[in-house]
Amino acid sequence: MNWAVDFPNRRLARGWVVNQGISENRLMTAADLGAGFTALAGLAHGSGLRIVAATIGPYAGAVYPGVVTPDGLVARREVNDWIRTAGVFAGVFVGVFDVARAVGNPDDPDFIRPDLDSGDGTHLNDKGAEAMTTPWTWTTSLHNRS
Repeated sequence: MNWAVDFPNRRLARGWVVNQGISENRLMTAADLGAGFTALAGLAHGSGLRIVAATIGPYAGAVYPGVVTPDGLVARREVNDWIRTAGVFAGVFVGVFDVARAVGNPDDPDFIRPDLDSGDGTHLNDKGAEAMTTPWTWTTSLHNRS
């Protein structure tokens, strides 16, 4: 998808939810991810759209070779902190869909809660998918835009 072309052409859209997958996360730095989120939000704002960001969910228990890297886990934590704070309060996003907090293990937040894990350490089971639907954090700017 060419975001620069497609954003303005989404006439019926009122907003976007941005969710970065974990597969790409292991290949990027926190600065790369933050810059990408910011650029994408700029395109949305330029088209009059609101944008909500989802935090990157936990995946340290992934059973798939090469998915978990120390640098990738650090980048996930840093990007999630940025989304929750600077990303929202600087006006980049109008809200946060905090997947990481909704499904992360409180004792070890890089891992999915055992009762929400499908068994592969990466994907959620049905209960996990349901848990992921409730953690919205809105800023005032969401309610002020039409």
